[in-house]
Amino acid sequence: MLLALTAVRADTDLSLREDGVLYFEDNSPNRIFAPVKKPTTLYLRRDFQDALALLVPGQNLELIGMAPEGYIVKGNYRNNVVTGWIAPADLPPGIDPKVIANAKAAQARHEQMAPAIKEHRVVRGMTPDEVRQSLGDPEQTSTRSDDTGSSQSWTYTQYTSVWKTSYTPGYYGGQGIATTYLAKVPIGTTIITFANGEVSAIEEHKTDPNSPSLQSN
Repeated sequence: MLLALTAVRADTDLSLREDGVLYFEDNSPNRIFAPVKKPTTLYLRRDFQDALALLVPGQNLELIGMAPEGYIVKGNYRNNVVTGWIAPADLPPGIDPKVIANAKAAQARHEQMAPAIKEHRVVRGMTPDEVRQSLGDPEQTSTRSDDTGSSQSWTYTQYTSVWKTSYTPGYYGGQGIATTYLAKVPIGTTIITFANGEVSAIEEHKTDPNSPSLQSN
């Protein structure tokens, strides 16, 4: 029988995270719990050298993360909340394997999209949330419906900064005052179309052909 999941998120201290670990908080919409079926040793680190606690059958574990070496779990020991590592063989049975598979797929997607988001680019297949992370909120939105379904389009304006000078006339015909400032000048627009919750098309219109692109294939 597969375990039920609750609709809340885990709260993992970012400063305590370890490299090479898939954390379910980032990659699953729900917290994952499983009851301990046999006495299980909880270790301080994933080298399984320093025992931290002995978990007894019947108590609930929360699955926090996983790595090739084992699993990070959270449980109770002597009225204290403890977090540590268990060996792969000690993972309680009954957890839906699809939960772990989906978390791995979500992590792979994050790794695929992260470079584009960091570089403020848009790629096909991005979700609306990922586009917002990359470009921010759109300036305009529109929705279209026809016999083939519905789609939504977001419009972004691209700008560049140029130096401009304005002049203020002097008094009684005297010498005026020149003020130089940086001004934002539009150089094109990008229209992003979503279908089925993902970017399906990216259309760019440039007034300056040398302006950088916001998209990549």
